[in-house]
Amino acid sequence: MNIGQLAASLFWSAALAAPSSPGGWALDPAGQITLSDAGKPIYRLDCRGPELVVTQFGVTKLLDVQRNEPVGDTGGSALPAGASVMALATDKTEPNMVKASAVRSAGRGWDMTIRLAKDDPAFLSLPRAGMVSLFTTGFTRAVELGKADRKLFATFVSQCLGKIPG
Repeated sequence: MNIGQLAASLFWSAALAAPSSPGGWALDPAGQITLSDAGKPIYRLDCRGPELVVTQFGVTKLLDVQRNEPVGDTGGSALPAGASVMALATDKTEPNMVKASAVRSAGRGWDMTIRLAKDDPAFLSLPRAGMVSLFTTGFTRAVELGKADRKLFATFVSQCLGKIPG
């Protein structure tokens, strides 16, 4: 078992599983799908450009894996390279950690963004996935996807791939 497989195994067994609330996912016909909680965005996937842009808002409790040190969540702290990684993960694929850009969140933590090719296996698996998460070195929330959520993702993925008009 490689480190990615071990991380995936630990992730799916230890992640906080949160069912997607009714209306939690919103599909914008212009090319975005967003998960919100209490009116605040948590995840956003945007396919309006040549690649998929994936953002998680308010990421906390990050660990700098290069130094094995926690990263601060409040103003004045910097995000080191060892904590600037994220993966789009589903229960159908292995997480593939890639370099993320990050800015301080308006609330607490970091808003982290990755860019993926539109043929990324995790992205393509969304219409069949039972769970989805943005996997980081910090607090990770796995979101259960129900039938209606998967239908939204099927439409979103098809739009992104140009199979149906946006």
